[in-house]
Amino acid sequence: MKTSSAQLWLFVICSLLLNHTVLQAVDKASPKGRPNVLIFVIDDLGRTDIGVDGSTFHETPYLDALARSGVRFTNFYSAHPVCSPTRAALMTGKVPQRLGITDWIHPKSGIALPASETTLGEAFQQQGYQTAYLGKWHLGESDVDLPTKHGFEWIKGVNRAGQPASYYYPYRRQGEGVTVWDVPDFSGARETDYLTDVLSSAAIDFLQLRDRERPFLLCFGHYAVHTPIQPPAKLPEKYRNKRQARYGDAAAQTITAPNDSVSRGRQDDTDYAAMMENLDQNVGRVLVALEKSGDRQNTIVVLTSDNGGLCTLSGQRPGPTCNLPWRSGKGWTYEGGIRIPTYISWPDHLTPATIDVPGYSSDFYPTLLELCGLPLQPQQHRDGRSLVSALNGQPDAGLLTRSLAWYYPHNHGSGHRPSAAIRRESWKLIYDLNDKQCQLYDLAHDSIESIDLSATHPDKVKLLTDELLRWIEETKPE
Repeated sequence: MKTSSAQLWLFVICSLLLNHTVLQAVDKASPKGRPNVLIFVIDDLGRTDIGVDGSTFHETPYLDALARSGVRFTNFYSAHPVCSPTRAALMTGKVPQRLGITDWIHPKSGIALPASETTLGEAFQQQGYQTAYLGKWHLGESDVDLPTKHGFEWIKGVNRAGQPASYYYPYRRQGEGVTVWDVPDFSGARETDYLTDVLSSAAIDFLQLRDRERPFLLCFGHYAVHTPIQPPAKLPEKYRNKRQARYGDAAAQTITAPNDSVSRGRQDDTDYAAMMENLDQNVGRVLVALEKSGDRQNTIVVLTSDNGGLCTLSGQRPGPTCNLPWRSGKGWTYEGGIRIPTYISWPDHLTPATIDVPGYSSDFYPTLLELCGLPLQPQQHRDGRSLVSALNGQPDAGLLTRSLAWYYPHNHGSGHRPSAAIRRESWKLIYDLNDKQCQLYDLAHDSIESIDLSATHPDKVKLLTDELLRWIEETKPE
């Protein structure tokens, strides 16, 4: 799948020219006059996997242009270090442990997003939006747990599991008699069809065939760049040449991490880089289709991730990406596991800006409701805060001083052992749930979490530990 330079420039130029300087009023009188919403949730996308956020090895011109066309957050966090809990937070506006989801949902576990929640899809559907869900869901595998039961009237490409069994047709592991890729709407795919391409074509089909009498909410859960690391054919050769030119025959750099794990020390995985380029081109395809349809100007586009990049693994082999300067990666409560790229672009209403206001996955729910002029549901999105003031360049004081916290009481293949963490202003505390030991970092002076200040700031440790433990107790499932 190729994307022409002409298409790229169409997207870049249109995105930049359509930006104005103020957030304008939304027409609340008619659903038809309200903005559309397109949310890209990229799987395992690291904070520095994108060029505009620091990558010099991956090539991501469309993602760079999207970031520059809107508001780019530099202090945005996933609600959890792994996927299912963060996705639950995005769908509900609540921290995931309130929902009983504290780890990625294992097959046949019976864990699912509770039916009693009014999801983001339901909130928009109730206000006359056409709602659609495409790709990774990972919030329940039974028929009653799929997106169609949570407010999304059109779905495609949603499998019962989390990660895809394969990115190559027929999207299952060789030798398996039964595939978890059990959605019949891709039965017409060809042997040469790469999964990320097929999903993007489905998104374009929706944009072209949708009900134009209603605004839409389309949630696009890309499976990329989650394992298995299977790039499109031929594309890795470009990055093998790039790696050779940059590093020669030098082995990949690694960094020793806690609990006998190891992190990748630089971005140099050629297959992962090829997957990143393909992902970038496919996001571009969808955005170019949105431009051509005339809908881009009145569409809020959000791009975010469900956790940090897969950088750190137990044993001798690192993950496929590198999150430096952030410490560690997916599965950890260090910054590399939870700090994520996030952009919100609305060409005719938001001024392009880069902001350091802290944000959190639970914030998307109230933020999107307010941007679209829809009624807030504070009892539902009780842990999220609207970021509209920050998007306008005048953040509420509470956004700058509130605490953000994480609870991950499980082991993970990254080497993580049960922990919780809290950030308040520049201070961050990590609490080991097994041995009750703490680490304390001042992110204003040590964003890479290299200097543990717990021994020299006992009062700060006590203050944050007490707040964290209260938060854990208060957010137990009701």
